[in-house]
Amino acid sequence: MSTWREDLGTSNEAISLMQSIFANVSDAILVIDHEGRIVRANAALEQMTGWTEDELIREKHICELCLGMATCMEETSCTDCFFKRVQMPSFEMKLRTKDGRDYPVAASSARLPEESGGKLVMILRDMSAQQRAEKERYQHKLTHFAIQAQEEERKRIARELHDGIGQALYSILVGLNVVRQGNPGEAVMQHVTELVNMTSRAMEEVKRMALELRPSALDDLGLLPALRSLMKRVEKTFHIQVELHVQGEKRRYSAPMETALYRIVQEAMTNTAKYAQASQLGIMFENREKEVVVTIVDDGIGFEVEKTLNFGKGLGVFGMKERAQLLGGTVDIRSAPQEGTTVIVRIPLPEEGILDDDSRLDR
Repeated sequence: MSTWREDLGTSNEAISLMQSIFANVSDAILVIDHEGRIVRANAALEQMTGWTEDELIREKHICELCLGMATCMEETSCTDCFFKRVQMPSFEMKLRTKDGRDYPVAASSARLPEESGGKLVMILRDMSAQQRAEKERYQHKLTHFAIQAQEEERKRIARELHDGIGQALYSILVGLNVVRQGNPGEAVMQHVTELVNMTSRAMEEVKRMALELRPSALDDLGLLPALRSLMKRVEKTFHIQVELHVQGEKRRYSAPMETALYRIVQEAMTNTAKYAQASQLGIMFENREKEVVVTIVDDGIGFEVEKTLNFGKGLGVFGMKERAQLLGGTVDIRSAPQEGTTVIVRIPLPEEGILDDDSRLDR
């Protein structure tokens, strides 16, 4: 008698434990009868689908919730449905929620023995956060390849402009000067002089385009000399006074890091020149122990940051942020109408060193 009571107590305790697990586990659990009707469901399934227990139990068929299963062998479909199987240890499926959304879940199913009613038990785990993370990782990788391809194409076109079109224009200019030295008639001399001037302007334009696409100083001399060259062009073109202050040791960084910092500063300076109506622009370059911090400040008219980004007018800003994020960094933009704009760029330095072998090869 004593043993029977102990077994009964243990059995009741086990049942209580199972009920507690069923009610409180974060994974959704549902039990389906032979006809496919949901006969049991826990709170996690209610939260996942939006339907209450009363709306699910005996009211919903599994096919009303399931939008198809997927395995490593095939995409989402209803072929060879898990409901026809005795057991499916792992597959993916999408639930249809009460408000019509598709909800991705990882699932497993097992059919109980006939003496237990032969019902099908399913366990569903929320995959939405994981899929979002995977999507972000994929987007991150895609952005990296896109920027890398863009820079390689810029470098190629800049080289062709300089070595191809630039050299051809220079040859034309030399030929025209030879003609001019031959003392042609006044009419011919005037025409040749016009052609010389046109060719000179074309050479300057080609040089400018090549510099905008990919300054050779960035690859040959490094980030700071390239920035100083950029500053001179901005001062000359837009009549803005630009100052650069450098704190810390001057050194070379990896090619991706130098390119990203150059492009971010270039975009910030271009935005200032085009929209800020600024007269002065300051750049503070800080080489710290574990990061590089670049601060760009102008005295322009400023703008409402959130409003500009929300209305899709800040595509350049998104590009700046993307480049920084690819290196684990950030871009913080602070501005307000009539208060100027401050852009703070933070890029962490790699622990293994400033300039690695791969970076040297890229140069």
